[in-house]
Amino acid sequence: MRPVPVLASPQGSSETSASQSEFEGRYKVGNTTCTVVPIKMAFEVKWIKGRGVMNFFFDKTTPDGKSIFVSDDFGKSRDKFIFDNNLYNSGIFIRADGKVFAVERLRDPVKD
Repeated sequence: MRPVPVLASPQGSSETSASQSEFEGRYKVGNTTCTVVPIKMAFEVKWIKGRGVMNFFFDKTTPDGKSIFVSDDFGKSRDKFIFDNNLYNSGIFIRADGKVFAVERLRDPVKD
C-alpha cells in the first residue's frame, strides 16, 4: 500500500492542508454516483450501482498538478480517478477497460 499524501500548500502559500479539500464525499461519475470515504491508507469507494466497495490509493501528482488515485491491482488494468487539481471537485474516471467518464463532486444538501 502507498501512503496517503500530505497536501502541500500551493506555491508556498501559508494555507494549511486543513483548509484544502480532500478526496471524499459524493461524486457523479458518468451517469452514476459513488461515495468516497477515507480509510487508514486508502479511499473506500462505494458505487450506487454495484455491490461491495473498491479501494483506491493515491498514486501521484502530475507535473501539471493533477492528482491520480488508482484502484487495487487484480492482474488487469486499474481504474483511475484523475482530478484537475487538489480540490478534488472535477476530473475524469478511467475504467479498467479504457472507457472515460466525467467526474464532478456533488454538493450535499444544505441542512437547516
